[in-house]
Amino acid sequence: MTTICAKCNLVRPADAQVPDWQCPGCGVAYVKAQGGHGGGSAPLDHSVTRVLAGTDAKRGFNWRKWLLVWAVLCGIYAAYQGHVRRTGAGGSGLTSIAVRLGANPTTDQLAALAAGTQPGDVLMYTADWCPNCRAARNWMDQYGFRYETCDVDKGAGCAQQLTALGSDGVPYLIVKGHHMEDGFDSAEFVAALNSK
Repeated sequence: MTTICAKCNLVRPADAQVPDWQCPGCGVAYVKAQGGHGGGSAPLDHSVTRVLAGTDAKRGFNWRKWLLVWAVLCGIYAAYQGHVRRTGAGGSGLTSIAVRLGANPTTDQLAALAAGTQPGDVLMYTADWCPNCRAARNWMDQYGFRYETCDVDKGAGCAQQLTALGSDGVPYLIVKGHHMEDGFDSAEFVAALNSK
């Protein structure tokens, strides 16, 4: 007699590699799929539209999984495109200084920009032991930029503020509201000063 699984409607092929009590398609015990009413076989139901005799017993192509994969890939691509649009050609969070100013700034342009800054425009979280912090201070001092510092080793409040910003690394600069989370970059610094 032909055996049909009550769960997946698979007609058991003669050459099935699983025990007689188990459906080769979904793996369920025939008795369990029939609700515990003994007997491992059921009469052939001619209304069954799929008969998978001797073929892969899966229910066919799983559209839900592929649609989910497609949606995730589209989301990743959209996020990447948004990142590219935000960062511009330079890829540093703000477009490169050459794009923003039209050329590389001269010493006079940097000095003029520095003259227009106020102490509250630039806040740098720093530490005495940090060589990148010293380099950032030296660069800003060279052109006359005004800035405030907050030493994370000397002031507990500074360390707490930096942690509240989601960072534990220095230098961390806030330039006219723009957070330079990846350390000091002169092009990003100048672009941030010019952005507002």
